Amino acid sequence: MNYFATLLSSAAHSLCLPGESAGEIERYVRQHQGGSVTPERAPFRRKLDFWAFAIVTATAKGLPPLDGPPSKWGGRKFVDTREVQMPNDLCEMLAVVAFATLGVDHEGIDDPKRIVELANGLAGAGTPDVLKRLNDPDLRITALAKTLEFAAEMRKALGSK
Repeated sequence: MNYFATLLSSAAHSLCLPGESAGEIERYVRQHQGGSVTPERAPFRRKLDFWAFAIVTATAKGLPPLDGPPSKWGGRKFVDTREVQMPNDLCEMLAVVAFATLGVDHEGIDDPKRIVELANGLAGAGTPDVLKRLNDPDLRITALAKTLEFAAEMRKALGSK
């Protein structure tokens, strides 16, 4: 476990997504679909994976994080950092996003609570764009194909910044 993973897992910090979108999000998360659903229909293994993708989407599109605590923008806790294994790569991504968004001299740059608040706000901001893409009415393209195509676009957008 690296420094940021240890830091973010040192206490229970709530990870949140927009509550109004809970049903739509669960539709694309295999953990909530049962054993017969394929990645083509539900491309995200866990809500944590959807949350991370929404953060990257908001970052790539230059969207500001939603303002205030999740209760202000309708965020709903789906897990906390002690209940889920925070992968090192995800923790490093959160650190990079925090540095880029807050700046290296920000007093909260090493505060796990502040990093998670920022991540939750970005996940809330990115969720509508992710769901819009996944809900595209073109039935010939699977949800997984839509996710991969969108991920490639976001990667290209981040590379051009």
